[in-house]
This record gives sequence, C-alpha cells and structure tokens, in this order.
Amino acid sequence: MSADYFYTWTKQDDAFHFEMESCFDHTLKLKDGSEKIDLTSLSYQAGFGYSCTPIIDKMSAQLQSLSIASAKADFSLKSRVTKMLLNELGRQGKIFYTTSGSESVENALKMAREQRKVLTVCARNVSYHGATLASLSVTGDWRNKAHKTLDDWTLRIPEPKDDPTGCETRKVIENYGPEKIAAIILETVTGGNGAFAGSEDYWNTIQNICDEHGIYLILDEVICGFYRTGIAFGFHKYPFLKPDFITLSKQITGGYIPFGAVYVSKSRAEFYDQNVLACGLTSYAHPLGLAALEGVFEVIDNNEFKSQLSINIKTLKTFCDKVSTLQNVREVRVHGLLAAIDVSFDPSQKEIFEKGTYLLTGPQRIMLAPALNMSTRDLESGLKIVEDYLMENI
Repeated sequence: MSADYFYTWTKQDDAFHFEMESCFDHTLKLKDGSEKIDLTSLSYQAGFGYSCTPIIDKMSAQLQSLSIASAKADFSLKSRVTKMLLNELGRQGKIFYTTSGSESVENALKMAREQRKVLTVCARNVSYHGATLASLSVTGDWRNKAHKTLDDWTLRIPEPKDDPTGCETRKVIENYGPEKIAAIILETVTGGNGAFAGSEDYWNTIQNICDEHGIYLILDEVICGFYRTGIAFGFHKYPFLKPDFITLSKQITGGYIPFGAVYVSKSRAEFYDQNVLACGLTSYAHPLGLAALEGVFEVIDNNEFKSQLSINIKTLKTFCDKVSTLQNVREVRVHGLLAAIDVSFDPSQKEIFEKGTYLLTGPQRIMLAPALNMSTRDLESGLKIVEDYLMENI
C-alpha cells in the first residue's frame, strides 16, 4: 500500500523503507521483531545512540521548567550552553542558532554576502550543503540538478584530490576576480559524497587566499562536528584555519531534536553591532535544543566516552585496512568514525539491511558512520556483516 507521506531523496514507487517499531542503544527493532545494527547513526546525527541518558535527562528536565521561549529571551541555559559551545570550538565570536544544517548554511551565506557586498560563493562539485535554496545552490551533487537554484551566484572550484596544493583553486579565483567573491564554503570532510578531505597544503592555500583577498571562509561541519572524525571539530586538525563562519547541526543534539548553529567570528559578529541582523527563526535557540546540546557536552566530557571512542576508531580502521585488500574494493577513506568504501559494483542497501545492518550505499560506494559510543561488540557485529557481503560480491 502506498504511504500517505513521501520518502526522501528517491522515486516513490521503488523506495527503500522499513517498518520501525522501536530503537535501543544502537539497534533498530522492526515491526516483524527483527533487529538491525545501525552503522549510519541514522544518517550521521544519532552519534550517541538511541538510549543516551544525559541527553534524554536534560531534555526531560527542561520540559518541566522552560520548555519554550521567545527568540528575544535571555535565560541561564542559553548563556551557559553558548559559552560551552564557543569554548569547545576554541574561537571567539557569537552563535546564531537554527533548527537544521541547511538553515545554518543559509544564514552563513546571507551574512557573508551582506558583509562582502557581493554575491558569488566558491564551492566544490563533490559537496552537499543542504536542501534549501541557497544551500542547494552551493551543493554540487545530484540533488542540485532537479531544482532552479542560484547557480549564477556559485563558482565551482576543483576537488582536493585533483588539486592537492590548492594551486588550481587559486587560479580559478584569481581569473574570476577575488573582489567579486563573498566566501568559499567547504565541508571540512565530506559526508555521503565519499569522506573526502583536503591535505594540509590544500587547506593552507585556502586560508591564504581568504587572507589575501578578504574572502570569507565558511566551514561546513554539519557532518564532521562533535567528534565524528575523532577530534572535537574537523577543522581542529589544522590550527592555522581561521573560519569566519562554521555551520553545525546533526550530532549537535545527538539527533534527539532538530537543532543547528552558526559560529560567527568576532569580526563578522561585530558588523551587526550597528547594522540590523536580518536573520531569525521562530524556534531560534529553542530550550529543548539547548538542553540536548548541554547533554551532548556532558557525554563528550566523560572519560568513558573518550575511551570507547578511541576503541571504536581503532576497530573501524582495522576493518577498513582489512577490506581494502579485497579485489572488489578500489579505495577506502576513513576519518575517525566516518568511512567510505569505494567498490567495483553497486552495493544494495536493501540486501545488506536484510542481513542485519543498516548503512548507506551509493553508486559503487558503501558509507559507514557508526555511533561514537557504540559497544565494541555491536560495532564488530555490524562490520562483520559488511565484510561478509563484500566477500560474497567478489
């Protein structure tokens, strides 16, 4: 029977879907009683599993006190959590709150274009920045093609794998005219498009281009923020990076409630001291989102979490090294608990799901993004199913 709602990012007639009854720890329980180990973190957001007591408790307590608030309201939770987020980022500035990664990108783009007084933004083709109009315009993958987007405002630059030192990117920007460019937006590490990351030389060139020409740097950390790559934020790997804006979402609440944020650097934030900030949302800085974020900080500050994270990173790396030797595996890229396995065939998400593991697949690719605090047993069990599937398709 056809559902009365849509399935996202797919044709409706042959959409992959399943009847979910409940979830616990890192496992989906279906209506038929079967259980599936989740190696997607439900598409990168549920990084702390489905039974994360600190997040649940913080949200439950908040429901009993200040469960909803005006965007104009000051309250202790808002001030406290914002300071915690700035401290975790290690940057001075301000936070603009949203309810999604796409909204975070939208608002970063609006601020950058307003302050630079030009429209063009540089972005890569192998990228995804969100589904709303401006964020979709800087997105380069297949999701951009179906819509009338603002592509005249987007300048495509080379991929890091094709431009490891950033020299070709510099040529593209200088030939176009740096004075006509508002910002460069880049995922520090890409998500479903293949877990690609630039080299230190690449990122150094990007920062130098921004410094030399006054172009703003927007780092999209929606996927790789909050320890997905093994460190607090992906850009922390390169201390010389000085982002003007950082977009955040997904693991910011462990997926327990839609929420997001834009970090705005001190100099970019000061622009709005005397200029109207023409940005806002009805659910801006929602107390339940802030409470969930406070719960996330409680989790990631715990030594037990850090120990399990370290074990899981080693477990996934060992698995990736092992399958990389298979003849049907062309390349493997792994960053903390985010991995892409490029294969010589089109893997079936449905077949792997039926074997007991929920993960994301694409043309000749398997993506892995297990919860950061997943038990070693569950992680190994899920990865064994993936290994067996790869072996069956040699």
